[in-house]
Amino acid sequence: MTNTMSDRGARTMLLRDVALPVALYYVLRSFEVAALWALLVSAVPPALRAGYVLVRRRRIDPVSAFVLAVLVVNGAVALLSGDPRLLLVRSAWFGLLFGGLMLTSLVVGRRPFLFRVIRTMQPARAGELEEQWAADAAFREGWRSVTLWWGVGSVLLGCVVVLMAFTLPVDAVPFLDTVLTVGSLVLGVKFTRRRLGINRTVDA
Repeated sequence: MTNTMSDRGARTMLLRDVALPVALYYVLRSFEVAALWALLVSAVPPALRAGYVLVRRRRIDPVSAFVLAVLVVNGAVALLSGDPRLLLVRSAWFGLLFGGLMLTSLVVGRRPFLFRVIRTMQPARAGELEEQWAADAAFREGWRSVTLWWGVGSVLLGCVVVLMAFTLPVDAVPFLDTVLTVGSLVLGVKFTRRRLGINRTVDA
């Protein structure tokens, strides 16, 4: 089976949406910018990216719309309250929502949520994936299995982030959140490849 996940694309996503905001936060903090404002500014790159995707596609993309909505609402609430810890939980919202969607799709959906996401991301292979889904029971079981593990892992990660945000020093949380997120993604991708028999690729 050819790879359904691009190594290069995954690295770009991690650098753009995870590493850049965290680096920006700590650079601002080194110049003694208040934690609240440093967190708000560090959320600008992901917000711009989500807005760009919505404008470029000229239609509502649910993932990008949700990311943008969370960033805007979370930022507004934090500004009104003056509490930077409310901004620290923004990544938890993504994990809790998508984890919940994955687990729910195993009960009420015709296709696992993760399968639908990959199919949407690779429209050129959508027909091939659907044919394999219809013909191969092991293929279907594999996708259900990885969706279950991604769902459980995402929910657990979201809960851990919330716990860290309200118990640890503010400046420690962005780094720890990044380490946990990247580590979870790497392990998740390795598990997915092994479970589905996906080969590595360098396609963009």
